Amino acid sequence: QSCYYIVFTYANWTDDRPRFIVNMTFSNQTGIGSVTVINEEIASPISRLLLLSHTARERPRTIYNASTKLCDLQALYNSVPLFKPAKDNILKQSNYTMSCPLEKGTYVMYNMRVSPRNPLLGLLYQPKHTFSVKGGLFEELPRGKVRPLSTYFMTGRVIKKSCGAAD
Repeated sequence: QSCYYIVFTYANWTDDRPRFIVNMTFSNQTGIGSVTVINEEIASPISRLLLLSHTARERPRTIYNASTKLCDLQALYNSVPLFKPAKDNILKQSNYTMSCPLEKGTYVMYNMRVSPRNPLLGLLYQPKHTFSVKGGLFEELPRGKVRPLSTYFMTGRVIKKSCGAAD
């Protein structure tokens, strides 16, 4: 049986200091940790995620593109079977909340890893392809405007290996 692993090749993020502070760490290129400090309640947070697949000869292919109000995100995670393991993983490896409004506090995500058996990684895997993830957390303002709280951009590839005993 095959297992799939993420290898990050680049990562960058921004935050809206001092209201919203994010510090990310990467370990062994496959795990992500973060400490997020929210210094004032965010009434209407919006999550954006764009996932692209890249090859050297073709235009990037969109795998997933969504903008979702955090208040609605819980229902989305539960309704899309491929995303439910990711949500469960985030909540298991952190003290993050899916509450809305987003409450003041310090949220820690411990060295989060995606299971090598996650079906989403199998879909992303293609030899000689890379991927990019662009997204962030935004605050919805009056008159349809949004303000970025934190944005991120990561690139990498998915590699395929035989599953080991620890997988």
